[in-house]
Amino acid sequence: MTTTQPMGYNGGMAETTKKQPSNPNIDDMLPSDLISEDETVIFAIKPSLWLIVFSSFRTVVIALGISLAAMLLSPILRDLSKNIIEICGAIALVRLGYAVMQWVSRSYVLTNRRVIRIRGVFTIDIFQCALNKVQNTFMTLNLPQRFLGLGNIEFTTAGTGGIEAIWRHLRHPMQVHQQLIQALNVAANRNGQRPNPQNSPNE
Repeated sequence: MTTTQPMGYNGGMAETTKKQPSNPNIDDMLPSDLISEDETVIFAIKPSLWLIVFSSFRTVVIALGISLAAMLLSPILRDLSKNIIEICGAIALVRLGYAVMQWVSRSYVLTNRRVIRIRGVFTIDIFQCALNKVQNTFMTLNLPQRFLGLGNIEFTTAGTGGIEAIWRHLRHPMQVHQQLIQALNVAANRNGQRPNPQNSPNE
């Protein structure tokens, strides 16, 4: 089950700055030439470490299942059973290692001008969109995320009908979403645009 909360705009600035889960080591997280000198970083955060678990869960479970089956069938498979278990263990470790690298390489950035998503282990993939081009945002929480206090924020941009980017497995997703809404309000006012009216959350 997934709960979706559409983006809402408000007239004032909510008091969420003190609760913002920002990362103090911003310079270590971002490419040196990504942010211009006259641009202000509101926050730069990473997904929760649970990303590692979610990303590798299916592969690890399958590997464990095959290993268990090989153990049960060891009287029939004999030496082959040991080889199967070793291969499955190696596959699970490789997948976990790759998931760790995915977490290390992923960052989510909000500035006074843009939203940015950085990802990619071997090839860096950077999504960036001016705040005044963001059409809508959606905060989604599936059942495991709700138990763990995590959530995703999805972005649609002007001129497209689908999701352009997702900030996945965020800690404190409601606080992050509220800070994002504040920045969108400020950008809309700065550009003389009329903020979108607030939408009610879907039940």
